[in-house]
Amino acid sequence: MNIFSILASVVSIYTLLCFVRVMLSWFPGAEYSRFGQVLCQMCDPYLNVFRRFRFLCFSSFDFTPAIALCVLMAAQAFFTSLATGAGFRLSTILAMLVMLVGNIFTSLLGFLAVIVLVRLIVYLIAGDGQGSYTIWTAVDRAISPIIFRITGLIFRNQSISFVKALVVSFIMLVVFSVLISYAIRVLGTLISMIPF
Repeated sequence: MNIFSILASVVSIYTLLCFVRVMLSWFPGAEYSRFGQVLCQMCDPYLNVFRRFRFLCFSSFDFTPAIALCVLMAAQAFFTSLATGAGFRLSTILAMLVMLVGNIFTSLLGFLAVIVLVRLIVYLIAGDGQGSYTIWTAVDRAISPIIFRITGLIFRNQSISFVKALVVSFIMLVVFSVLISYAIRVLGTLISMIPF
């Protein structure tokens, strides 16, 4: 076992710990347990580096943990490739970075598409739920600026219904995700073919 295998294993374990730390934040009080506090001390210094990037927060959605985990996974893949003797080429690193950025971006688009689809289904089944404050009211406040900005690309200066905005946004998010994923894959392949 060489040093790169050890580094890949350490990064893999740390990625798992950071993932558990992020999951604990979804459960009230879990962060304050003894286990949660130990994880916070281990993982928060790394996760806080990404929280400085405010552009990774859309409305009330914070994508910084996803980006932080993707960077760790890229580091693990890098160390694994070195451990298997794949070598150290600048083109491989550039291709990996392009693919990482593309995967992060398409993951964010996919996540938003799922939220928009779930909200559309709930809206069609249960109505708008505006009679009292519900979880869906909070979701609507979070996604409305995003979906109306997306639909504004097609329906400039036109007033459209919330349901139409959800449908159009979902379709556009899926199309953008597929197109960007394909373009990034092609670009990554072309970059990896550079002989240096």
